[in-house]
Amino acid sequence: MAAQRETLLLVDDESFNLSVLQEFLGSDYDLLLARSGEQALQRVRFVPPPDLILLDIVMPGMDGYQVLARLQADSATREIPVVFITALGEVADEAKGLALGAVDYITKPLSPAIVQARVRTQISLRKSLLALQSMNAQLAIKNEELSRLNAILQNMAMLDGLTGIPNRRHFDNYLEQEWGRAVRDNTALALILLDIDHFKLFNDHYGHAAGDECLKQVARVLADAMSRPVDLLARYGGEEFVCLLPGTDCAGLQVVGNKLCESVRSLGLAHHYSKVADHVTVSLGGTSMMPSRTLAPEVLLKAADARLYQAKAEGRDRLVCSSF
Repeated sequence: MAAQRETLLLVDDESFNLSVLQEFLGSDYDLLLARSGEQALQRVRFVPPPDLILLDIVMPGMDGYQVLARLQADSATREIPVVFITALGEVADEAKGLALGAVDYITKPLSPAIVQARVRTQISLRKSLLALQSMNAQLAIKNEELSRLNAILQNMAMLDGLTGIPNRRHFDNYLEQEWGRAVRDNTALALILLDIDHFKLFNDHYGHAAGDECLKQVARVLADAMSRPVDLLARYGGEEFVCLLPGTDCAGLQVVGNKLCESVRSLGLAHHYSKVADHVTVSLGGTSMMPSRTLAPEVLLKAADARLYQAKAEGRDRLVCSSF
């Protein structure tokens, strides 16, 4: 299959000059002819557009400079390279043409070798430019796709692989963020730690596959119980979950904690080996405090962990909370 030939638009008001150019270039390129500036602006709209324009400067009506200015002003045609072909040989004329955007300047009388060489050069440059633009466009698409995949990977890195809820890393970042916000805004910050009661006994008797399913179902009902977008539920590790509640005092903490506790009870997931009930239950420890610059976020975690220990000591399946 023969390669597609490039198309040249030849613009000159003299038929003789067009004939000469046709003789020089017709065997290598497809040619479009125009005998005036107005006609050239019509021809350039052909599909596909010409790859190169050879443009005479001195023409009646619209001269070559005006044609080039019109081409440069139009986004659809400004990328088409233009070579001036003219009898004007002054340096100022050439400088003017190049300043307007012409890529080359050939003076008359025309030499076949010069015309063919200059055209080949511009066509080669045009091909290289189009190839580079295509590569840049493909690179932009690849970069966009890479950015999208990176966003997906970053999101996955913040989620627990088993339960699908935020993981410990996500929680640690969010705690730092909300601690700083609470310090700036002088607002309360509450945290709840919760454990599935006697989860080791569940795993031992029902198997690890059932244990994984238990964790997924508990995570789902806990997540469903969260009512505010700013509240974060995360898997803290093993059978332990954590809930961060920005702008929440001890009374609000108690409401949320009791709701979480009841949501797991309502799940009704059998646990006949529990020492608390015949179904899966959770123990919760919560603390609300006013963060300050002199304290670290770990203080909130340690206080909640102490309340969780107290909840287990008092019989499990309950919430113990306090203000710090």
